[in-house]
Amino acid sequence: MDETLVLIGRVVFGAFFLIAGIRNFAAFGERRELATNYGWKLPAPFMALGFAVQFLAGLAVVLGLWTVPAAIALIAFLVVATALYHNLFLFRGKDRDPHLYLTLVNITLAAGLLLVVADAG
Repeated sequence: MDETLVLIGRVVFGAFFLIAGIRNFAAFGERRELATNYGWKLPAPFMALGFAVQFLAGLAVVLGLWTVPAAIALIAFLVVATALYHNLFLFRGKDRDPHLYLTLVNITLAAGLLLVVADAG
């Protein structure tokens, strides 16, 4: 039973990133226009690399292939994305609220990926 639950959890978890990667590539032109919290746009090749990490590492987690490197790549993606697009320390008052929420979501996702790593080990 435990193995089945871990399998379901890993598939759902990986699917989150797989779907995000697909959606980000589908809206690539729109995403390229988003400025970071620092006011500059991320160069398109770097943005594409990030979306590729979401897609490929998410797929790897779903399939149970190279799970540890995939989870570590996704954690690195979350750290970079959070620093660039959800740096809550750059905002005050109500402007901080969505960034605080998304930072907490990304921290929670990273913690879940650590559980994926622990299970694979």
